[in-house]
Amino acid sequence: MRVEVKLNDTDLKAAVERLKAKMPQAIARALKRTGVSARLAMSTAIVEDTGLPAKRVKDEIKIAQSAGAVQLQIAGRRLPLVDFKAKGPEPSRGRGRGVSWKLRGGRGRDPHAFIATMPSGHRGVFRRRGTSRLTISELFGPSLVRVFEKYLPIGAERGQEALVTNLKHEMDFVLSRR
Repeated sequence: MRVEVKLNDTDLKAAVERLKAKMPQAIARALKRTGVSARLAMSTAIVEDTGLPAKRVKDEIKIAQSAGAVQLQIAGRRLPLVDFKAKGPEPSRGRGRGVSWKLRGGRGRDPHAFIATMPSGHRGVFRRRGTSRLTISELFGPSLVRVFEKYLPIGAERGQEALVTNLKHEMDFVLSRR
């Protein structure tokens, strides 16, 4: 007597073909979700460090995705001082006590600065240059680039963890569909 067992691999072959066909899309989705996770980890650390609003920090960190990779980028420009919880009379109308703001090292103060909203709707901390009324310049705080560089290891670590989880999830999703 002889028993023969034969593997029916049609389902397995079909699953592998589905996985091959859908893999590039699954990888792209996993990378996008990984970028969002890494940005969240970094923005949380930056918010704790700088005291800036979370939305402002998240808007500064951009996610760039290419074939098989995702990058977090941040612009090198300095942030307006009004974003650092600037306080002072608005408009001062000549009764200026100056403007104070909160930075990592403590509160800063400029006795000659004022907060104003421009006709365009832009709100900022300004200071006159010289005695002329029309030469004003906006005051800026530090750039987020240095803080961003300080927390790169946190973003990279979170990105690695999220990529493994997201790829597994996307592969399970592709295989579960008929």
